[in-house]
Amino acid sequence: MITYVATANPGFAPYAMEELRRRIRGTKVSGLAPGETFSFTTGDFDPEQLLKDLRRDEPIFLRHMFPIEAEYDVMNNPDETAATLREYAETLNDRVKGKKIAIQVRKEQGSPFPFASAEGRDVIVPVIERLGGEPAARDADWILSVYASKKKLYLGCSLPRDNLSDWPGGAVRFRKDEELISRAAFKLLEAERAFKLPLDRFSNALDLGAAPGGWTSVLLERGLKVTAVDPAEMDPSLELHPRLRHIRSNAADVSFAPGSFDLLVCDMSWDPHHTARIVSELAPVLSAGGSGIITLKLMYRKPFQSINDLMEDYGHEFDIRKVKQLFHNREEVTMWVKRK
Repeated sequence: MITYVATANPGFAPYAMEELRRRIRGTKVSGLAPGETFSFTTGDFDPEQLLKDLRRDEPIFLRHMFPIEAEYDVMNNPDETAATLREYAETLNDRVKGKKIAIQVRKEQGSPFPFASAEGRDVIVPVIERLGGEPAARDADWILSVYASKKKLYLGCSLPRDNLSDWPGGAVRFRKDEELISRAAFKLLEAERAFKLPLDRFSNALDLGAAPGGWTSVLLERGLKVTAVDPAEMDPSLELHPRLRHIRSNAADVSFAPGSFDLLVCDMSWDPHHTARIVSELAPVLSAGGSGIITLKLMYRKPFQSINDLMEDYGHEFDIRKVKQLFHNREEVTMWVKRK
């Protein structure tokens, strides 16, 4: 049986824990940082098979995980803590030699762990280098994870694919462009990665509820033609873009010829069931096999029931490919669908 440190979006750890209880017979879950970080065990399942199952069909609310290979009482003494970190790193000789190693250090707010993330990493780097490894921020062969709670220090080393995300705690970060129209753009950029769906493979997109243009701007940057539907104004930087058509209307009032688009995106802040009706009515405007990326707002108290109901609504016109709460989602999840 293996125990993992797991992370969800703030406030959603109880739902991630419930997903794992439903899927892993005999698992034990325990909170670490309230509402966000917790531990779980592989229960009665073979650990390798469980990892394959979780990669193939990711839980909606589980953002990140890593196996606990060493556990210590957390200390506020820098010298003793550094010795502990080095001691664990020394055990990784066979995995480290000739490989790129990402070192990810996180701590719970209020933990006595004496190092900031970069400082903790700097303690471990010399050991990795001496063992023949190459510290790397991205595209690593292995990830060495450190998480300090208020009481315990957890360490583990795992393949990036087995963490569900190769970002520390699954916190996907993008460069903050001063010209960024809307932070909502980060949701679409993250969805592109999470769904392994390169946006530049599409040619003609419909953006519902587009203003002020965060998602539209990403699509234009990828080279797509975009029809943006929203009664509000788009950002002035987009107004004269040669590949943008802005229809100043509500999404419920537009119509297009069948097969006009190969991508539909929607990040409207309306009641999710109303949005589902609108998007489903517009399904024929997508070519066969065309994709949709849709935000599902979780406005009600029972997220699992809401998601199941919405998947049933969308399932009449679309194949549901994946539903995931992204790091940049708040009280919502993001869904990838394909036109039947």
